[in-house]
Amino acid sequence: MTRWFASLVCCALFFAGCGGSGASGGGGGGGGGGGGPVNPPVVVSVAAGQNTGGVDINVVTPASSTPPNAQLLGSGQVAQNTGDVVHRGGTASVFLCGPGLSGSMQVFISGSTFGSATNDITVSGISTVRCSGTVTSGIGFNVNAAGNAALGARTVVLQAPNNDITTFTGGLEVVP
Repeated sequence: MTRWFASLVCCALFFAGCGGSGASGGGGGGGGGGGGPVNPPVVVSVAAGQNTGGVDINVVTPASSTPPNAQLLGSGQVAQNTGDVVHRGGTASVFLCGPGLSGSMQVFISGSTFGSATNDITVSGISTVRCSGTVTSGIGFNVNAAGNAALGARTVVLQAPNNDITTFTGGLEVVP
């Protein structure tokens, strides 16, 4: 009985010395921050590329002030928010209009793979185009659908050099 009681007293003293008691001012929350007032925050205003002494921060200049957003897709002269078609075994000149779109983007058509010899739709001739209306930036490219291309809607995926991605879901349909 004496050993058990001595062990209990040693454990109680150990936990009390470590702040492990829920009855102390810490509320049992696992230690505390040493008391004292918290300093008010120091506000530092900087702009991208500006140097500020004595402060360890990094303000990154955004790669594009306008994130890409494919809004309209078409071929020929008219783009719509419903997309367009390419015939199996045929070619089409496609363009997309939307903020932040340009010819520096990569183009991927779902159902095919970048660089694969088995692509059923290939993309070529990527360029920047000027759209008319409220959205003036755009991207143009040519597509060639293989004679055995799977029929159905495809998603057009555009990836900017800074890896921003926008899609036009179901925007290009392969028809017979």
